[in-house]
Amino acid sequence: MFDNWKVVVVGAGTQGHSIAQVFAVNGFETTLVDQGPAQLEKARYLIANNVETLCSVGEMTEEVAREAQQRITFTDRLAPAASQANLVLEAIFEDASAKRALFTELDRLCPAETILVSNTSALNIFDIAEVSHPERLIIAHWCTPPHIMPLVEIVRGPQTAEDTVETMKALLIKLGKKPAMVNQYIPGFILNRIGQAIFREACYMVAQGWATPEDVDAALKATYGVRWPFEGPLELRDHIGWDVSLKVGSFVIPHLCNSTEPLGLAVELTSKGWLGVKTGRGLKDYSQVDVAQVQKERTLKILKMMKAIRELDHIG
Repeated sequence: MFDNWKVVVVGAGTQGHSIAQVFAVNGFETTLVDQGPAQLEKARYLIANNVETLCSVGEMTEEVAREAQQRITFTDRLAPAASQANLVLEAIFEDASAKRALFTELDRLCPAETILVSNTSALNIFDIAEVSHPERLIIAHWCTPPHIMPLVEIVRGPQTAEDTVETMKALLIKLGKKPAMVNQYIPGFILNRIGQAIFREACYMVAQGWATPEDVDAALKATYGVRWPFEGPLELRDHIGWDVSLKVGSFVIPHLCNSTEPLGLAVELTSKGWLGVKTGRGLKDYSQVDVAQVQKERTLKILKMMKAIRELDHIG
């Protein structure tokens, strides 16, 4: 179905380079486009580092790694690749004006049958993009880091064709991903809506002085972190009992945070410029550590979890 497909990824940043890597590893001739030469060189380095890490833990052979890197073309020229693309995936920064301009250009450059994909995590691309063939427009939201994390959220637009949806699902499965379908655009899709609800309550509990950030994280890792790889929050209720969940919820829900504004902890850290690993300080101090090593260790932990999850998938 996907023989000889040509893929273009626009945006070589945090997610774009990693998504391009996934396509290339799975045999697709892939063009990674970015207007910044320095960003393209950084992407080339990061992809090389990614596949080296995967090889070091036996998740990839050196031959596959070498061939994948050879399949990726790094360029600042969109037109030549877009004019021959079967699929173009937009992975630029979350700015509506920039995305609108890009999709207008893609609409001019791409063949009518090209599938146009946005990796937006929040924006309603179906209202933003003005394209001649909206039936070929779809959202596929990947999770960081895309070359490891299996989930990709597919969001259908009001005019997205069923054939486009099914093709996108089949493609993601071929790439080794687990697509989750959202039947219409909603802010945050599945992952960020649930994630932000948890994050809001966690920040609220810390702000109230009820628990420390460390204890909140520890509590979630020691329960949901253990169960969620094999059962989500709804399936879990089959084991707890829906009657029990109803009783507990009727008592707890009225006391949960319902603020519609960003909460203290996030505002406080952001105002200080403590943005996390990328600035050397967040909740923790990273100024005296090798950030690349921290990220590599985190990647290795994710890979170990993925291996365990694959084993769980074969049980029952």
